[in-house]
Amino acid sequence: MAMTDSELKSKCFTILAEQVGNVEMERFIMLLNRDTFDYTEWRKLNLFQGETVDSLCDQIEQFQKQHADSDHTPAMA
Repeated sequence: MAMTDSELKSKCFTILAEQVGNVEMERFIMLLNRDTFDYTEWRKLNLFQGETVDSLCDQIEQFQKQHADSDHTPAMA
């Protein structure tokens, strides 16, 4: 059964907060709202083809472990 819009937003906010923290989550949301962002065109790029939420989370965790000692966080484009 599909999630409601409210359930989807809640789940996504929870995942974002767990992965990047509340401050970075808010920053991400602000970036999406500020930029002209065409989700439909972005999806056509197939950037995550064959990936699952779990596999992407695993990649994020691995990246964070590899960069834990870094003095800075890479700038987001």
